[in-house]
Amino acid sequence: MKKVAIISIIIYFTGIIYLYFSDKTKFVKNYVIITDDSLNTLIVIRNPGDKSVKFNLSFNDKFFSSIKDFIRKSSNSSNKEQFALDIFNNLINSLIHEKLFNDWGTIPLVTLNSKGFAICGRQSEIFGQIMYQAGFPSRIIHLNGHAVSEIYFNNAWHLFDTDRKTYFKFNNKILSYKELIQSPQCFKNSGTKKYIANLTTLFEKYTQHFLTEYDNTFNEVKISENDTFLLTLPPQSIFIFPYYPDFKRDFFPYNTKAKLFLQKGFEGVVKNPLVLIDVEGKGKVKYNKQEFSIPDEIELLKASIIKSKKFLKEIHVSVFSDSLALVYMLNPVFCTMYSKNRIFINASDSLKLSIMKNRESHQSTLRPIHLELLNQYTFKAFELAENLSLYNIKDIDELYEKQLKSYCVHNNLDTVVIKRRLLVLKKIINEPLRNYAEAYAFYGALAIVLYGNNEEFKNLILFNYKYFKYKEIINTVKI
Repeated sequence: MKKVAIISIIIYFTGIIYLYFSDKTKFVKNYVIITDDSLNTLIVIRNPGDKSVKFNLSFNDKFFSSIKDFIRKSSNSSNKEQFALDIFNNLINSLIHEKLFNDWGTIPLVTLNSKGFAICGRQSEIFGQIMYQAGFPSRIIHLNGHAVSEIYFNNAWHLFDTDRKTYFKFNNKILSYKELIQSPQCFKNSGTKKYIANLTTLFEKYTQHFLTEYDNTFNEVKISENDTFLLTLPPQSIFIFPYYPDFKRDFFPYNTKAKLFLQKGFEGVVKNPLVLIDVEGKGKVKYNKQEFSIPDEIELLKASIIKSKKFLKEIHVSVFSDSLALVYMLNPVFCTMYSKNRIFINASDSLKLSIMKNRESHQSTLRPIHLELLNQYTFKAFELAENLSLYNIKDIDELYEKQLKSYCVHNNLDTVVIKRRLLVLKKIINEPLRNYAEAYAFYGALAIVLYGNNEEFKNLILFNYKYFKYKEIINTVKI
C-alpha cells in the first residue's frame, strides 16, 4: 500500500508540473471590430508580458490554424462528392496562380495564410494533402507543362484542376483523367464557369497536356505535411496587420503585410510560419546562415529570401533602433477589412488587442485585387477570347484599329478612355500579340481594360509593372 501511495503522489506531482510547463491555452477571445475606414484601419495585437506568447488567429473566418481547421471550416457534408467540392471551392477562392519566388516545397498553411499564390503543381499537391488528411486517397498527375489532382471517392477517381479552378462533368458525374481523355469532347463540360482562369480550357494547348498520354505521370499522396500555423510574439512586441501594399514603394507586387515590432535591445530568434519580405529599422538579421546589416543590406536580404531553396521559419534578430519591424507577407484574400469584422485569438497567455489608423497610408496604397478572382468579368473575358483573333495582330494599336474600335462602338464603350488604357497596357506588352493567343490572362486583362473600374484597372497595371521591376531587381543582385 505504501508503494502504491508513493507512486500516486509521484503521478500527481508529475501531472501538476506538466500542466504548469505545458503550452496549454490560457487566453481565448472573440472580438468584433467596427470601422468606418476599412482601407486604413489596422489591428494591433500586443504582448505586454516578459515571456514569449504563442498564438493563432482567425480573421473573418480566414487564416487556418491547421489543415484540419481548413477542412472543418470548408465543409461538414456527409456526401463525399459535395465534401470534395466544398474543399475544392474554398481552396480555389484562397489561391491565385503566380510564382514570384521559390516554392520551398509544399507547405499548405504557409501557402494559404502567407503567400496566397502557387503554381499548378503546388496547388495540386496542396489539394491532395488536404484531401488525404480528410481520408481520401489522392494523387497528382503531372502533364508535362501542367499538373492536376485526382481524388478517390464513391469507388472512382475524379479529376480536379485547382490551378485553373475547374473540373469536368458528364451525366452529372465528375470525370476521372482516364474518362476525360477517352472523351475529349467533355473538355467543354467544365464544372465551373465563374473564373477567368477557366478560359484556359478553351484552348487546344490545355487539352493537349492531357491527351499526350506518353509523357504524363501519376504520383500518389502518401505522407501529409506536419503543418500548423502558430505565431510567436516575443516579450513586449507588437503584431499589426493588415498593411495594404504601397505600389510605389513596396518590393513585391502582390502582398498584404503584417509587421512584428521588436523593442530596442532585443536579441534572439524569432520563429513564425510567415514569408519575411522586408525589415524596417536598424539592426542585424541572420537569415540562411548569412548576417545582414539593416538598412544598408536590405536589398541583399530580400534577394537572399527570394533565391533561398528552403523556407525558413526562424531568423536571428538584433535590434539597434528604438524599434525594428519584421515585415511578413499575408494572403491578400484573407485580409480584407470590412465595416464589421470578427477576430478570434487563441493564445498561450494574455494579449491586448486594439485598432489604430494606418499613418503610413498614401495615395499609392491600394487594396490588392487579383485578376483571377474578379468573377464579374469572366463572361466578358470568355466573349473576347471567342471573338478576337490575335494570330495576325502585331501590337495593341493594330488590335484596336482592326477589332476593338468596332467592338467598343457596338457595346457603347467610351473609346477615349479605352484608348488611354490601351496605351498604358502597351507599355507592359513588348512582344507580338500572337504570343498571347492562348494566354487566358490576356483576355482577362482586356476585360478589365474595357469594363473594369479605375481601381481595378490600376491594380492590374501596377501589379504587372511591379512584377517586371521585381524580376529586374532579382536578376541584378548577386548572392
